[in-house]
Amino acid sequence: MSDGTASNNIYIQDKEHGWLPGRIITSTSTTATVLYYTNPPKTSASHFISEKDRRKKKVEEINVDLKDYPSNALPLQNIDEEGKLVEVEDMVDLPFLHEAAILYNLKARHERGLPYTRTGDIVIAVNPYHWIEGLYATETQENYAARLIWEDEGSCPVENTPHTGQKPPQDKSPSKSSKNFDEQQKEKISPHVYETSSLAYRGLASDGQSQSILVSGESGAGKTETVKILMSHLAWIQQGDDKQETASPVKTDSLEHAASTKNIIIKRVLDSNPLLEAFGNAKTSRNDNSSRFGKFIQLQFDCEDPYEAALKGKRFASCVLAGSKCATYLLEKSRVVLHDNRSERSYHIFYQLLAAPDDFLEECWPHLVGKDCEDFTYLGWTDTDTIENKTDEERWGLTVEALATVGIEGEKLMVFMRAVCTVLQLGNLDFEEDPDNEENSVITNEDELEILAQLLGVEKELIRAALTIRTVTARSDVYKVPLNVMAAKDCCDAFAKEIYARMFDWLVRMINDATCAEMNYSDAKSKTASKKKKTKKMKSSPMDLSDTGDYGIIGLLDIFGFESFEVNRFEQLCINYANEKLQQKFTIDIFRSVQYEYEFEGIELGEVTFEDNLTVLNLIEGRMGLISVLNEECVRPRGNDSSFVAKVYAINKEGEGNDVLIHDNFFRETEFGIVHYAGPVTYDSTNFVKKNTDSLPADLADCCKECSNELIKQEILQKLDAQSALSSGAANAGPKPTGRRGGLTPPRTGSKTRRASTGSLVSQTVWTKFRTQLSSLMTNIGETRTRYIRCIKPNREKEPLEMEHSTTIAQLRCAGVVAAVTISRSAFPNRLEHEIVMERFFCLPKPKSGANNDDTPALQDEDADDDGSDSDDSSDDASQPNMRLKVDRLLTSLLAPIATTKSDGTIFKAFVCGKTRVYFRSGSLEYLETKRLTALSDRALLIQTHVRRYAALSYYISLRNASIMVQAKYRAMVCRKCYKRILIACIVVQKSIRCHAAHVEFSRRLRDDKATRIQTRIRVKLAITILKRAISATAIIQAMARGAIQRPIFKIQLAEHIENQKLENKLQLLQKKLEEAEQRRNEAEQKAETTATEAAKAMAENKANAQTTTKTETVVVYRDSPQSKKSDEEGEEKKNEQAALTAEQQTLIDESGKMLEYLRKEVFKLRSQNSQLRRDFDLLRENNQRLMDSNASAGASFAALNQHAKQLNKTNAKLMSELQGQKQNVNKLELVQMELKEELKMKQSTYIAEVHSRFQYQKTMTKIVEYVEKNCKDKNLVEEVLGMSDDCESDFMMGQSEGERMEDDEDEEGAMEEMSSSPNVMDSSSAKKKSGLVGGLLSYMFSSSSGPTIEEDDDEDLTGLEAFGGQFAEA
Repeated sequence: MSDGTASNNIYIQDKEHGWLPGRIITSTSTTATVLYYTNPPKTSASHFISEKDRRKKKVEEINVDLKDYPSNALPLQNIDEEGKLVEVEDMVDLPFLHEAAILYNLKARHERGLPYTRTGDIVIAVNPYHWIEGLYATETQENYAARLIWEDEGSCPVENTPHTGQKPPQDKSPSKSSKNFDEQQKEKISPHVYETSSLAYRGLASDGQSQSILVSGESGAGKTETVKILMSHLAWIQQGDDKQETASPVKTDSLEHAASTKNIIIKRVLDSNPLLEAFGNAKTSRNDNSSRFGKFIQLQFDCEDPYEAALKGKRFASCVLAGSKCATYLLEKSRVVLHDNRSERSYHIFYQLLAAPDDFLEECWPHLVGKDCEDFTYLGWTDTDTIENKTDEERWGLTVEALATVGIEGEKLMVFMRAVCTVLQLGNLDFEEDPDNEENSVITNEDELEILAQLLGVEKELIRAALTIRTVTARSDVYKVPLNVMAAKDCCDAFAKEIYARMFDWLVRMINDATCAEMNYSDAKSKTASKKKKTKKMKSSPMDLSDTGDYGIIGLLDIFGFESFEVNRFEQLCINYANEKLQQKFTIDIFRSVQYEYEFEGIELGEVTFEDNLTVLNLIEGRMGLISVLNEECVRPRGNDSSFVAKVYAINKEGEGNDVLIHDNFFRETEFGIVHYAGPVTYDSTNFVKKNTDSLPADLADCCKECSNELIKQEILQKLDAQSALSSGAANAGPKPTGRRGGLTPPRTGSKTRRASTGSLVSQTVWTKFRTQLSSLMTNIGETRTRYIRCIKPNREKEPLEMEHSTTIAQLRCAGVVAAVTISRSAFPNRLEHEIVMERFFCLPKPKSGANNDDTPALQDEDADDDGSDSDDSSDDASQPNMRLKVDRLLTSLLAPIATTKSDGTIFKAFVCGKTRVYFRSGSLEYLETKRLTALSDRALLIQTHVRRYAALSYYISLRNASIMVQAKYRAMVCRKCYKRILIACIVVQKSIRCHAAHVEFSRRLRDDKATRIQTRIRVKLAITILKRAISATAIIQAMARGAIQRPIFKIQLAEHIENQKLENKLQLLQKKLEEAEQRRNEAEQKAETTATEAAKAMAENKANAQTTTKTETVVVYRDSPQSKKSDEEGEEKKNEQAALTAEQQTLIDESGKMLEYLRKEVFKLRSQNSQLRRDFDLLRENNQRLMDSNASAGASFAALNQHAKQLNKTNAKLMSELQGQKQNVNKLELVQMELKEELKMKQSTYIAEVHSRFQYQKTMTKIVEYVEKNCKDKNLVEEVLGMSDDCESDFMMGQSEGERMEDDEDEEGAMEEMSSSPNVMDSSSAKKKSGLVGGLLSYMFSSSSGPTIEEDDDEDLTGLEAFGGQFAEA
């Protein structure tokens, strides 16, 4: 850190934001006045408080009581010379390491997208809540593995270590050399979880020591994801191990076989995580994929013998992932039956099962087909079907694949899923009071009970009795005790939770069976080693995590962080108990790291003091701790939660437990509090006894014996057998009597039947089993090299790049990071490197010569005297001892006032100088910073003195120059006085001339206005006459145009009408001819008929005569007689006449037929033509009617348009006249405006010049008078000067006389009356405004010409000027 910035820049506590940056203004030994930011500034911005921050009210001032802070000193900021925060990757490098420094360093890195930060061996992981590109890429994995594992230890340049500066001492022990190498390599890379996994692998491979990585944090901090990242990286590291073995010329059979089976084992190990997440994770209000259980995964590695590896030329032994084991802790069984439906869900497997394909559901349990979450009471409504960008249906497929990987498939999968369905179906049972007895209960939904009976393969009545009746055996009597509604529902929920817990444990065992090295990894070692391992396998189960066999272990602990809610239950007490155990281990490990650091720097270890949490652990797990008292209440016949709390307070009334047990009079009888390492927590002991009793009612156990589901039956009976064996052993042994405070009473005669009297199978309590598991876990971790990853949740809203101070500080305290800092800096809270000490404190004043010469040799460093190896260790570097000696001498002289003297006369210095750093005791660095601030303040005062002297001298010189200037001004004033008189006279003359010119112009404009009005009237009359003529002409033209348009149409229509008349006449003529022809035909036919009749008669007569003649001739024939000849002639004549008549008739008939035929054709043609003409005529008639209608409409429209045109013409003429008038007015107004502007500009410049001149004059005159009154001793001269000043003032203020102003006012009023009386285009209001304008303008001109001041009477004139401006704007 650079010079001179952090000495007075500090942090103060704030309830809302935790810590806020500020700056000390003043301070005493007990209080300090601080200027601080009200809201946390950006970490990238300067933390210096500027004047801009004060103006924007970003800062406030406060008085701080230093007693509220450690060592009565405010924590200092780590900032540079620009006020920006100093950001480091390893917070050990911070000069001022405290809670506030940790918070702001984490925030700075988080805002830059750097989620990982290092604090020694601890990696702090802040959840970024967004994907960071390249953070987990293959190249990143290769980089960390190459730097921390595969890189040769001898290739590391030790001198690159920034905060050591010299080569650390080489220790022959492998752990120290490895640690030195780790520290050296970590300097080259940024913090990452890959760093932790790589170092763990290297520690296992090089040192042969098992490793463990503890990942902790609250829900949503990213613990589960961190564990998966660690597992993936550890599995990936073996690729580099394979490359190393490939380069080796020798291969063992073991490694060849491991290479062939390694991929299958790695897949099973990695696929076990999705399974545990499906059955053990749920959505909570804090996290969508929250682990509701703790787990400890032991990755088993087949490690090569180091001696054989050395013979093969390897840097260290190879390690092959052989398998894994998993142990789970505290599954949240209550989530199976109860959760918040608004924001939470039950375990993922239930929702995945409902999203499974219908064919699987049909085969598993047909009742699930078509069901959703709302059909099951334990699930309820939810709006979430996607977790971490994967739907429940997609996760179901992954879960089935993972189950198949560990051997759960086919019928075994169906049986397992039916057990899960049983849990769901139990929640659908409804219990109500028995109508006959309110103390009893009945199951109301028989259909759901029938479905459950079919699913379990048990009779319905047996299930009903097991859930609603409790069987109690007392000695030889057996009682059936009915259960009320609440007890029956609790019994049903307990049954569901027990089944799910047993299924979860069975799944964990199946995963372990599929992944453990003892059952899945076969190494090709010698037969002797195989027999030894085989014997060991026979003695210990592969489920026993304490038995690691011949395998190296890297353990991954994903466990719940410290919890403190508004209401804390039994689960929170167990979780916090586990965190207390882990914190104890964490404290010991931190103490060891501090021990190593102090040994390296050559500091005595006895300086380190810290507080542990042993008192809290004794309160919980001691001989008469909370566990023992709660277990006693569980076995006591009438044990309850209130008596448990009362006994806890009674037992811990005195002693160490009383210090950490919170007593509060406002607590209820079921509440108690404990002061944990992370803070006080209040617990509500309601249902503690019930939750701690891990027992299954005998009726439900008997029901499970009849179950057809072999998995449920096997698991429940297996637990019952274990409970029976444990209960029998405990009954035979009997509880031993203890002292008065033992709490346990001697067993009675019927103690062996206590199990039967309660109607349950008593087993180990939940807390006892958890303590056993936790003890085993701590034993396993204690045998390993432990590394820590602390996960932090930066904000509740899961927003990226945002950090809430209060929640982050609480997590840092719960994670033990603050405690680690406290331990590491308990004796020496602050440390600085030698170069920084010389740079910062070399400026402090040195002691006077000889003042401390006698004391300096006496200021001996105890640690330097006790440790004589410093000179040997520093002999490699000649400059380092000189720097250390200079720093020691400097600080010895500077800190001599606060050094203390021991009883033996030696001086106990306030610091210890190590090899690379200086360690300051509490308050020492603050003392130096205060002295440094004082020294800098003294130098600042000296600089300010010179600056003030220069400012005063400059002011004197400027004042002297000003006096000379005043004298010159005074001389100029006398001359200016004469000039002003002449100027005023000229202005009066100019005003008169301008007034006369204005009056002449006004008269001219008035005459022009009248002429314009006359011209306007004449032009209007002419325009109206022209318009009338145009209208008449337009009407004539329109009539001619209409005639021209209609005349051709009329001619066409007339021709068509004539043609139609001709056709009608012709048709009538033809009809008349047809009638005549028809008449002639009829007459001819009558005549022909008559003639034919006559002819027929004649022929008949002739025939008759001929017959008579023939007969006569037959008798007598007289050929030659004259009578016969005469008769023959007559007959021939008659025949000829008849023939002629017949031919004529026939001809007539033929002609008539032809005529008739012709006439028929003509008639047909005429009729066709007539029909066509009629149709055309009808069409023409319709067109004519349409045209007539259109014509009428057009005529009406034309009339309307004509009328509208007339109105428009009138309006247009009117508007034109108005426009012309307005244009004339505008032109006039523009001219007036231009004149007014010019006048106003001239008057304004004159007025401003006069005002400035007057102001300068008054100011100068005042200074002269004051100077004369102050320095002149001659009173007469002073009076003369005062008189001259008054005369000058009166002359300067001389203005126009009242008489002149009254004359001007009368002229103005006369002009206004003349204007108002004359006709004008404007209305009366406009005239008034204009008169006010002119009056105001004239008044202003006259008042301005008389002097630079404006009288009060001119306000009205100015108002008129403003009114004119408004009128002009409207125009």
